[in-house]
Amino acid sequence: MSDTVIEISALVAAPEIEQSIQQANPLTYEQDLSIARNVKIGLFNVGSALADLLGSGVWNRIMIADLGYPATPISLLLGLNYFLAPLAVWTGQRSDHTYWRGYRRLPFVWGGRGLMAIGFMLLALMTVELAETGHNIWWLGVVASLLLTSTGYVLSGSTYTTLIYERAPEHQRGRAVGVAWTMLLAGYAFSGGLTAHLLPEYSPEGLLGLFATVVALMVGLWFFSIVGEERRHSPAEIHQTPTPQLPPNFRDDLRMVWSNRATRLFFLYIGLSFMGAFAQDQILEPFGGQVFNLSTGETNRFAAFWGTTALLGSIFALASYRRMAQMSYARINQIGLGILITTFALLAGCAFAEMESLIRPTLLFFGIGLGLWNIGTWGLMVSVSRAERAGTYFGLWTMASLLFRGGGAVFGAALRDIAHWLGGSYAFSYGIVFALEMLVLTVALILISRLNLDFKRQVSQNEVLLAMAD
Repeated sequence: MSDTVIEISALVAAPEIEQSIQQANPLTYEQDLSIARNVKIGLFNVGSALADLLGSGVWNRIMIADLGYPATPISLLLGLNYFLAPLAVWTGQRSDHTYWRGYRRLPFVWGGRGLMAIGFMLLALMTVELAETGHNIWWLGVVASLLLTSTGYVLSGSTYTTLIYERAPEHQRGRAVGVAWTMLLAGYAFSGGLTAHLLPEYSPEGLLGLFATVVALMVGLWFFSIVGEERRHSPAEIHQTPTPQLPPNFRDDLRMVWSNRATRLFFLYIGLSFMGAFAQDQILEPFGGQVFNLSTGETNRFAAFWGTTALLGSIFALASYRRMAQMSYARINQIGLGILITTFALLAGCAFAEMESLIRPTLLFFGIGLGLWNIGTWGLMVSVSRAERAGTYFGLWTMASLLFRGGGAVFGAALRDIAHWLGGSYAFSYGIVFALEMLVLTVALILISRLNLDFKRQVSQNEVLLAMAD
């Protein structure tokens, strides 16, 4: 669930940020962005969903459930892109001010996605060698492969969102980013079915074939989606681009933002909710394999279940906010949290009682809660941020969401390993993780309810969709 659902762009439509972007980049497109062109650009995120499922849906399942490796190191390796997130700030700054053959965004996007494609193919080769020979030397190749994919993700994720922002005129930016984000969720539903079909049971040949097919599809989608979407600038145009003003002192802005008690409590809420929602991120598919002996293909379909209903839940949340006066983002957030708490209670029951029949309905329920919580949380992030320091606020929310999501996934995997090492069955080991997620989300719900964030000012859906974009 990665990339998707979970980084926040600092490109929210605050007036001074908008003005600085226009000053730094007077060469952006001005014509309308058609729906067909918008969908073309959004195909990039279908490729992103495929990439995410290769790592956190297929590879983790094979390493933990089929090959028997501990979940903790696997989760740490898959979480590298979260812990490398600060590099995205540097990447964005460099793409603002540097050109390669007349382009600013495309070199970072295609360069980063090229690293991801190479990394995934190396990962498949290294995994097969490790499984066949058992020699630990191949772990070096696995680590190097995942470093490539994580670095490529960080280099290309934020620059892709910036490309969308610049490609669309101001009045269409919310729609442009919203379509691209919606296609990410649709990509998860599609990816789960595709990987299940290509690899119903683990085998070295099947794994190599799956990765080769999916990587080729990802590369095709990434190239086609954004080719022609950034205009090449001539040397004369580049020379005429004004030099942006020096930014304000970051430490002073951060100190000012952090001095607000509500900001600190909301930061804590983000940490608790992201940790609680994603502690199972790297162990959900292995749970199906080790507790219920489900095949690789069957657990790969997990993403199709929750991805489909997450898309529906998000659309319902946006429609409810627009049409129902009582449905504020705070209310939508609380409903989503309530559903997620119930979901993890059901998953814990599935594990402790080994009730296989309850898994798929619970995953459908999980997706609905995730979609509602997603929209509500992003809406609150926009609402509590002040326009005069929007960049600092969103930088803070970005770091909280990424680090706590990655940290939560690692913690969940480690707790599963520790419980099993202490003598617990697989059913108990996974169940204790789900039960803890339920408790953490309950604390998050109590905290956000007491903050009373039913805001006086209304937040437009364009602002929320832009916040969710990256």
